[in-house]
Amino acid sequence: MKNKKYLVLAAFTLVIMLGACELKTGPYPETEPTSSEATGVPGVQRDETAVPAAGEDLEYEEIIAGDEGMYGEHGFTEQPGDYWIPIILPDISEAEQKEKYCTMTAQESEDYFIERIEEAVELSDELEAYILDWYYNDAEALIPEGLLPQSIDNEKTHSWTLLRPEEVDPQDQWFYFPARQEPALDGFSTLYQLNAATHVTYLRIIFIAPFGSQLLVEGDFPHARFMDYQITEPFTPQFPVAANTGVMEIPIVDVDIEPDAGHVNPFRLGEDRNAQDRHYHLAFDLAYGNPVELNPVLQDKHFRAPGNTRVGGPFSSTGSRGDGSIVPSFLWLRYYAPDKDADGQMDPLAGVPLPKVLLQLKSGETFWIQPDATLAIERQLTTAPGVETSPHDPPEFLDSSTGWYKMFGHWLMFAEGRGIISTYLHPNLEDMVKKNINNTYRCFFNQGVDAPPPGNFTLSATDMPYNNYLSRPHWLGENMVYAMTGRLPTTPKTRDGEPTMESAQARYWSICHTGDGPENPDPGAAAYHKLGYGCLMDDEITVDEENDYIIVYSRPEDRPSNARPECGVTWQDFGPDSTQGFILRWMNVYPDHYMEEYAPTDDNIPWATGDWAQEAYDKSLVGENTPGSMGPYHPILHYLTPVEFEALGCPIAPDDVPEW
Repeated sequence: MKNKKYLVLAAFTLVIMLGACELKTGPYPETEPTSSEATGVPGVQRDETAVPAAGEDLEYEEIIAGDEGMYGEHGFTEQPGDYWIPIILPDISEAEQKEKYCTMTAQESEDYFIERIEEAVELSDELEAYILDWYYNDAEALIPEGLLPQSIDNEKTHSWTLLRPEEVDPQDQWFYFPARQEPALDGFSTLYQLNAATHVTYLRIIFIAPFGSQLLVEGDFPHARFMDYQITEPFTPQFPVAANTGVMEIPIVDVDIEPDAGHVNPFRLGEDRNAQDRHYHLAFDLAYGNPVELNPVLQDKHFRAPGNTRVGGPFSSTGSRGDGSIVPSFLWLRYYAPDKDADGQMDPLAGVPLPKVLLQLKSGETFWIQPDATLAIERQLTTAPGVETSPHDPPEFLDSSTGWYKMFGHWLMFAEGRGIISTYLHPNLEDMVKKNINNTYRCFFNQGVDAPPPGNFTLSATDMPYNNYLSRPHWLGENMVYAMTGRLPTTPKTRDGEPTMESAQARYWSICHTGDGPENPDPGAAAYHKLGYGCLMDDEITVDEENDYIIVYSRPEDRPSNARPECGVTWQDFGPDSTQGFILRWMNVYPDHYMEEYAPTDDNIPWATGDWAQEAYDKSLVGENTPGSMGPYHPILHYLTPVEFEALGCPIAPDDVPEW
């Protein structure tokens, strides 16, 4: 199935996607489908009459996939399992996960949680004893084989080696997706995966430590629009995390960080953004327990809390997806929109050295444990060229009425994308499909609208909690263009070395688009996934006096002659892949960069009514191609020929662009 193609209605994310959903839909009858012409997609047959009946069981995957080539080159590739993620997960299918974990009684679940915690405490004690033996008794710096489980010591992360503070080099600790120039400038020849936005540097550290220790960070505030740290949650089998699945990390946002004495936090309003003295220290306590109870920052809906300390975990509990294994933890650091230099270029590290990170036992010994993560890093940072696919107009179910989908977690986004396709093809299965999605999400990750905190948070691991994300797939036909109109929130101007941070309606806004890449030359490996074809951020978009915009996407040969700033239009190369996913990032940092009325926050687009799989789903909030809860800030899509767009003349007002 490695090369199998799927159409997935929201298959574009910041991070790695999961394996195919295998939710049982129950018995399914043999019926006579309608012709493929009725669906608007070649090879797709829609069944208007299908109802569950005694007879044959089909997997969810089989229902939505149909025949092997039903979407040809215009589908999305199969999800890549754990090939691209920096941990190794056991080979357990979702059907096996359901059979093993979703049938537990309450007592069996409680016993399971206790066993996993006891296992983690035992590992922690053995690790701490060895660290002390190395620290005081000259034990080997290389942690011996067998002390760490195979889920930590493996081909992706191995040779865990103890270092004294003076031996630690931040260059060896961090790996990162860099902020960079737009991919079109190099002919889409060097594209990063996993929807890494072009204006953002994503830095990450892989670590383990004993419970009760601290992760200590020392660094300088970057010259950038935004920064935050996010650490893997405290160890908790009740809320498992594996790669980008499970509950969100624990954040600390730039404005909450107290600078060192005599130093400046440049992200606070009115402070000197160009100050030379911009040093800070952070501490992350490493513990097990409920993330919300241990972290006041998670008790505030805006994820704000004072102080330079948060509580994370020294390991992660993977739950059903990892068959209960213990894997390393991660520390994320994000730099959004680094300031530009005199030549207009961004320094990915935003003009400051990499922070130095150390570990400290509760008894005071300071050290670091450095893994050899060469393979994990190589796979994460692998680039690939864009792939050209032939033009294809949007299918019937992705028509002029379709708006946006708010993202409520990575696994959920993928499962619902498949669910939308299956219910389009088999409308009478909609209730069953939605119920399966919600039940599985709750079972695997303890996440859902009615789950206890943090399971009812609308974000998942690797999401940035100060962002709201909207997504939508786009299919671009021959000699056609997309136009997008709407209103930008105001954002602070920072990228040209402005002296201070000003208040605004949002801290940051961008729209990016991604597509699938080439086959992986590594035998048996997953295909390249979600290559970033381009992004536009707020200060790159031409706006009028109302802050309204017109953005046009097309192939270069189809670019309308009036798609240029002088006419009030921002143009971007769509890229060579005709089937792509778009993702909008709207960043709120309450209260200085926040728009209560129209931002796509959980208050305005709640999980219970804004998510497709919910019984009370309200499509009018953001799911239609007309203004909903976002009012004039809702991006409206238009689909027309270059000739039709050129007929609008120059200049063009957003209201001039005809409806799709």
